[in-house]
Amino acid sequence: SPADAIPPSSPMVAPWLRDESASILTAYTAADAPAAGTPERKKLASRVEGFMFFYIHAMRLGWGSSVLETSGGALQLMLAVQEDGDRELAQVGKMGLELCSTSATNQAVASFLIDTTQAIITSTDSWRVRSACIDFVREVGHTFALHAPTRTRCMMLIQEVGLLDTVPEVRQASCASLASFLRMASPDHIQSILANAPKPRRRGGKAPGEGKSDEERAAMLVRRHAKALGVAACVLSFPTELPEWMADAVASLCRLQGEEATMTATVSKAVGDFKKSHQDVWNIVKTTWTEDQLQLLSDVSGTQTYYS
Repeated sequence: SPADAIPPSSPMVAPWLRDESASILTAYTAADAPAAGTPERKKLASRVEGFMFFYIHAMRLGWGSSVLETSGGALQLMLAVQEDGDRELAQVGKMGLELCSTSATNQAVASFLIDTTQAIITSTDSWRVRSACIDFVREVGHTFALHAPTRTRCMMLIQEVGLLDTVPEVRQASCASLASFLRMASPDHIQSILANAPKPRRRGGKAPGEGKSDEERAAMLVRRHAKALGVAACVLSFPTELPEWMADAVASLCRLQGEEATMTATVSKAVGDFKKSHQDVWNIVKTTWTEDQLQLLSDVSGTQTYYS
């Protein structure tokens, strides 16, 4: 049988991976780690790469059940290398992350992996590492798609942490990841996101954040953008269907066009993707949406076609 074909792992594999990952992680992340381009750095990078390839091989041999429970250090290391200037090394780490996220065998292991990732995403200064954390949590959630508590925890971590990241690239990646979960979410959860959609600013009104510090204004813009990304995720979660809330959701996004560059980019992309993916039901859109909603959609999408 396929199970009999999997060679058993040595009882020494998991302890060795745990101790070796801790040793390498300490050396790799130390304040006095070797500088890039030096022989010492190349030697350390070779050690990191060799360890990650061993870990990947262990996953491919089907040893996940004996390895994953002690893989906290390996997970931290594979996330840490996403910031490395050596993109080949980062790619090896990405391969390991993909295998780790899809090889979890039970809910306890998944919870341990999510705990480790959550601790990293809330403490690291690297936006590349935070983005990799979002991707990892998404894949764990997809692996446990039929286990509602784990899936919901992953979704909420992306929604509550990823969408509020200070870096636009991480927020945008979180939007796409959140959309993949909202298709499985309850209607009440989607409605709670839509109810929190940002209101359009009044022309000639008081400038947002007036009288506040630059840091406070930046935080306000992040929160506003996160709300718009939440609505965009709802729209993207139904790429070919038209739930009853879709018209209002798309219209609420269209009303934000012309604001800050990040907001305008989010609106243009979400509306453009909506129009492309709903070509087969466009006649329903034209006959069931109100004139105001269609006008807003036209103002944002312009003459965009299915192939644009």
